[in-house]
Amino acid sequence: MDKKSTYNKWENHRITQLSFINNLVIVLSVALIGYVFDFIKPSNIILNCTQKFFFWVGLLLIIVSVFVGILTAINRLEDFRLTAKIARNREKNNREKIKADRNQAKIIGKKTWCQFVWQIATFGISFLCFSVTILIEYWDKIT
Repeated sequence: MDKKSTYNKWENHRITQLSFINNLVIVLSVALIGYVFDFIKPSNIILNCTQKFFFWVGLLLIIVSVFVGILTAINRLEDFRLTAKIARNREKNNREKIKADRNQAKIIGKKTWCQFVWQIATFGISFLCFSVTILIEYWDKIT
């Protein structure tokens, strides 16, 4: 197996895993929103000031996480479209357009990874905020 085919194999795995994790975090974010609203739904739960703070910060961040996740998916579609264009220009031996498109693809790739990191970070922080809100409510029952 030559080096180029090994690289292509691992590059394909990277692309597949990025898509999978991006979609997974979007699904987990929406599920977390549903769980938290189901948690505060009963009339016997009254959030104190600290819980309200963590709830609203968590809700804002989870919405940002979903939004950034969707932007990441759209950005990746643009990257795939541009990659197909590069392949088409390679077949036509149009070197000038390939160079410009590759530069644009690098920018899109960096943007994708930046958005992906923000998606994961906002999801993680919102999960912590919601966890604090729930733990405060049930602290007496678990200690």
